[in-house]
Amino acid sequence: MVRELVKTWSSTWSSKDTSAASRFYSKAPDLVFFDLGPTHLGWEQYQKNIEKSFDRIDEDLRVVVGDGMALTTATGHISYMMKNNKNFDSDMRFTGVWENKGGQWRLIHDHWSRSR
Repeated sequence: MVRELVKTWSSTWSSKDTSAASRFYSKAPDLVFFDLGPTHLGWEQYQKNIEKSFDRIDEDLRVVVGDGMALTTATGHISYMMKNNKNFDSDMRFTGVWENKGGQWRLIHDHWSRSR
């Protein structure tokens, strides 16, 4: 169940549709999300900064499901035009923490970092 959910979530990143991705994120304002830039507090702040970003999540997705929580890890790719008009292009690593509340899985934390 969680694996299929995460694959659907990753397709929203490939389409760069943050409105579609929004349904997978908790809207609690005090949650922390890490990407390559600043730390983001809450989905609204995070969404404003990611609209330009991720191309794909790779097939190496790993899922560990516990009692109402799940941990996902994967690699992926990002490319976008920076403010200085230079292209940023990099392989990425992803970790996501999912929580199940009332039968709904939502990301409560994710962390993106560059692969070297």
